[in-house]
Amino acid sequence: MLKGHVFSKQIFGNPIFALFINTFLNGKDGVSNNYKNGMQVTYSGSNVTVASGAVCIQGRFLEEDTGSTIPAGADTVYCKLVIEVNLDLQNTESQFNQASYKVVKSASGYPNLTQTNIVKNNAGVYQYELARFRTNASGITDFQDERTFLDFDTIYDEMEAEYGAVLQQLKDELDRIKDQSDVLLKTGGTVSGKIEVGTGGDISGNISANARNG
Repeated sequence: MLKGHVFSKQIFGNPIFALFINTFLNGKDGVSNNYKNGMQVTYSGSNVTVASGAVCIQGRFLEEDTGSTIPAGADTVYCKLVIEVNLDLQNTESQFNQASYKVVKSASGYPNLTQTNIVKNNAGVYQYELARFRTNASGITDFQDERTFLDFDTIYDEMEAEYGAVLQQLKDELDRIKDQSDVLLKTGGTVSGKIEVGTGGDISGNISANARNG
């Protein structure tokens, strides 16, 4: 069945909107660098705190409105703090269940993330890393901020620059065609003025002689 999105009296479905945003961002994830506190990540003892901000993960926007503190535990392990998008869960009118903070742990090294294609499948789990660190009984050590950023101002500047470059190239091509500086007719028509070869020699006289002898 054919469905309409961005049509009158039709709902713009969230999977299609996520596809649009993810395509626009070329599949990049990241924190907005000019909204609230940019989801700055800090730690104290065995707790990690994420400040207010917004992040786009595979075309889906999430906002941390006030700040959240996540306990990391006291085990001797390697940890990654992630935002986990789980489209296999269902939201309700009063509860948002499809994304949450999660500390992913491993005893042998920093764990791999689960990153299924939630845009294509509209299902599955995708984890975005905010920070990595180690924990032990004394608290958090070796803390590293792993946020990536989406600079929307720079994105638009790059688009405008590329657009301007293409327009200038087209203008230059049209100008060359207009004055016929690089056009030579193969058959038929008339070429006015002198025709010069690469060495600068004038062959207009030979063309006139050939025309009379023809």
